Amino acid sequence: MELSGTVVPMATPIDADGQGVDEETLEEFTRTLIDGGVHGLFPGSSIGEFSSLSTREHDTIVRTVSSVADGDTTVLAGCCGTSIQEVRAKMETAADAGADAAVVVAPYYLNTTQRGLSRFFTSLAEESPLPVVLYNIPALTGNELAVETVATLAEHDAIVGLKDTSGDLIYQHRVVEATPESFAVFNGTTATAIPSLDVGIDGLIAGPANVFPAALTELYEAHRRGDDRTATRLARELVLPLVSTYQNIPTAAAIKHLVKLDGLDLGEPLPPLAPLSRDERNRLSACHRQVTERFDADIVE
Repeated sequence: MELSGTVVPMATPIDADGQGVDEETLEEFTRTLIDGGVHGLFPGSSIGEFSSLSTREHDTIVRTVSSVADGDTTVLAGCCGTSIQEVRAKMETAADAGADAAVVVAPYYLNTTQRGLSRFFTSLAEESPLPVVLYNIPALTGNELAVETVATLAEHDAIVGLKDTSGDLIYQHRVVEATPESFAVFNGTTATAIPSLDVGIDGLIAGPANVFPAALTELYEAHRRGDDRTATRLARELVLPLVSTYQNIPTAAAIKHLVKLDGLDLGEPLPPLAPLSRDERNRLSACHRQVTERFDADIVE
């Protein structure tokens, strides 16, 4: 299992009547991302609208992606929820499907303490059939995993990494310093990709990789080989324009529109998200066009 590099928090294709997962399109989408060279796939992510999916739909997504990946590309299966029983059931499904690890978000809706967060994740880790990657996204959960809590949880054999979407570079630096070298730290805020790699994180869980998998993979690879010019150009001329354009648009809806511009229709976002307005679609389309005109076809297709 590779716990580094560029991982795609995959958007979820929904069928034309909005009633379920479009499995055929999901298979094609998964192959497209793998062909783009990404290091990992993350079905059941926030961009994948995990909180709007039924248990059956979640199972379908994880099984489909794992089947297409077929052990050649790391699969980090989203196993998110606030119920221990629900998360355990998702973990069992993911393990049975052949996923490599389970990504578990901090519980949301009810505010809790660091002791409560530790209890939640430790309870899951004790019986998990898969290695666990913690997921810190306090803006949406209302519960931040403190550095000290992450460091303590990292001592558990089954807890192997963290996805941090706080956007806080100091936090990421402190986690890197406080955890073993074997503990993988991923940045989930793509706008800070370069500085986060500079502070020593292991990889990017990057929404724009749904649209430009080869480019986001190259950004990571360029940084790793010391090609700062290429990495900085990709961040400045591709990542930042894209992220700034959809900053005030629901990310899942924006990503689906951007992928559709490349010829693959992932359907509309699920409620409670709304379809994009004409102005939103136009802004995203203009940005996509500008980005693709700046780069060679092999890096933006």
